[in-house]
Amino acid sequence: MKVEDLGNFKRLVVRPVHRDEIFRFNEVLDEHHWLGHNLVGEVMRYVALEDERVVGVVGFGSGALSLAARDRYIGWKPEIQFRRLRYVTNNQRFCVLPNESRPNLASAILSRVLRRLSSDFLHTYGHPVLLVETFTDPMRHVGTCYKAANFLQVGETLGYGRRNGAYVHHGHKKTCWLYPLHKNAAKILASDFDHPLLSRDKEHTMVDLNRLVIDGPGGLVQRLQALPDHRKARGIRHPLSSILTVCVAAMLSGCHNATEIAEWAADLPEDALARLSVRRSPKTGKSVAPSEPTVRRTLNAIDNQALDDLVCKVLQEFL
Repeated sequence: MKVEDLGNFKRLVVRPVHRDEIFRFNEVLDEHHWLGHNLVGEVMRYVALEDERVVGVVGFGSGALSLAARDRYIGWKPEIQFRRLRYVTNNQRFCVLPNESRPNLASAILSRVLRRLSSDFLHTYGHPVLLVETFTDPMRHVGTCYKAANFLQVGETLGYGRRNGAYVHHGHKKTCWLYPLHKNAAKILASDFDHPLLSRDKEHTMVDLNRLVIDGPGGLVQRLQALPDHRKARGIRHPLSSILTVCVAAMLSGCHNATEIAEWAADLPEDALARLSVRRSPKTGKSVAPSEPTVRRTLNAIDNQALDDLVCKVLQEFL
């Protein structure tokens, strides 16, 4: 972010809009923004003030369901995209009042709002945001304020819009801009397992599973194969090492009991389940996570001290 001239903007304050100010916020956008005040999804509204005088308003909503330029930048798979889209927000409205406009004011407002945006989402919706997206219409403006605020120009939209629940091609392409709120935003959003940053609303400490060697030689799965299997051979569906790998990974992600572990595993994408070496269904070919009863029986029967010692040794070596 470029350093601001504090002499020009030292009195500038950007804060969330209070509930009793929403009507006025909407009025400003209806009067001065060509798209009006409608915001969609998880909404955050901000007002920019100088000496209690409104100089601009900013509105954020949920990220676009489908945006090719953004998705290429992140590099996430479709099943991960829909799980993590909540960590992307869209700057759906930005308006500097015409009689207040002056050089660098727009980028100064953006600088202040971006500084607090993720923590405001965490406070309001229980999760942070790691990436901001927005669009500019080349027929109206070229996005100078976004460029000055260090947004990345990553491409164009494909010229589609949603109408009555369906995508309609109108041919009017817009420029797509992105601003990472974390230096590793794309990597975190595209990773197989949830990064601890994505669960900062939880009180417990989590381990970044993406850094842990799970599969392959010397990985967690292979280490867990050394623990004795207490079960009878008949009726076994899941290898003991795969059940324990799921349990260990889930507990390192903050789960406390068999129910939480089973629910956590059931929500994992296919690639993550494959890394945990869970069995594949002979009928569908898809990975099948162990059920809650399976997890519970396994944790009740296993030598917990041996499991704890093994996991601690693995964590010391790889993290």
